[in-house]
Amino acid sequence: MTDNTLIIIGNGMAANRVLEELGTGHPYDEILVLGDENIPHYNRIMLSPLLADETTLEAITPHDDSWYSEHKVRILLGSGVASVDKERRVVTTSQGESYPYRDLVFATGSRSFIPDIPGKDHPAVIGFRTMSDVDTMLEHLPSLRQATVIGAGLLGVEAAVGLKLRGVEVTLLHRNPVLMNRQLDQVASGILENALAARGIEVRTGTSPSEIITEGDQISAVRVSNAEGTSDIPSQLVVFATGITPNKELAEQAGVRTHRGIQVDNQMHTSVHNVYAIGECCEFEGQTYGLVAPIWDQAKVLADRLKKSAKTTYCERTHLTKLKVSGLDVHSIGEFDATENCESLAMEDLDTGFYRKLVLRGNRIIGVLCVGDVADSHWYYELMQANTDISPFRESVLMGKAFCELGDQ
Repeated sequence: MTDNTLIIIGNGMAANRVLEELGTGHPYDEILVLGDENIPHYNRIMLSPLLADETTLEAITPHDDSWYSEHKVRILLGSGVASVDKERRVVTTSQGESYPYRDLVFATGSRSFIPDIPGKDHPAVIGFRTMSDVDTMLEHLPSLRQATVIGAGLLGVEAAVGLKLRGVEVTLLHRNPVLMNRQLDQVASGILENALAARGIEVRTGTSPSEIITEGDQISAVRVSNAEGTSDIPSQLVVFATGITPNKELAEQAGVRTHRGIQVDNQMHTSVHNVYAIGECCEFEGQTYGLVAPIWDQAKVLADRLKKSAKTTYCERTHLTKLKVSGLDVHSIGEFDATENCESLAMEDLDTGFYRKLVLRGNRIIGVLCVGDVADSHWYYELMQANTDISPFRESVLMGKAFCELGDQ
């Protein structure tokens, strides 16, 4: 190993994307990736289909040994990092092995946020972020009758569906009255709730957990409260999908500036020379990250910086959020509720689960919701990105691209 080494701490999706963006022509003698998991990199986006038994770990593992060799990448699995010495430029693992670097990237990701309630430390109380979480769920399957998923954001909904497809009775709790309230309005949430109920998932909104109840060494129930009072939901497994906490501690201990996450500038550079951060562990202009789309942008910027090629910079963009629940497609982009100086156009057929809504400001699209039929969502996204004035086809825009083009003929 030479001093001309790039070390990446973390072997998740952000780290993998940086490797792909760097390609085979990077300037390093070697790239060393230190991952604390004992299995090769896998596509975490596919954890839900994996849980639902719709794919395999092999199918969601994108690269083999030859790919890493070709890219001059060495992976050390099960190698958690104990410390970083920014003065000597040395990383030391939990096993006591030390590695010098020229450049260092923190891609340490995040962990599930689990609220501080009684019973939260039970082994059958987990998050839904890693392969080990899926393994825990699968280990419980033979005796698992009932599970409670807490948090109906994107991951919570996917976890609930995955467990249901495995034959488990599932209750999905959400403290907000609107499911996926960061992406959906009340109408879209209602369609999603009906779709989940049709699949046999019990949904309780406006409900929060207050205690995990145990009997002996087993979980027996989740105690919850809402406007109607307190009740117990029988459960043997509890999955929290109530947000994430950036893994910033290692960088903080090394003297790298942190706040909510590891603070970076618009080239993913931290407060320390030759040290960078990317993905769910980083913070840019007060923003932290839980979806992959902005992380792809960050990876391209960082790779360009490390290759010292074109000076690209990172900036926040609006991204498309997708959910597919056993046949129900949901796409959400931008501002999904009309606020001051905005208006909305909408059409719906709740019997069939169809809903389409555009939020406009000055006849320009600033938000899109498509439920059921999402065929035109990418066209709306293009109009939104281009800041297109839709006045010429405003009356027919909800009908979609093909209808508008037909009207132009």
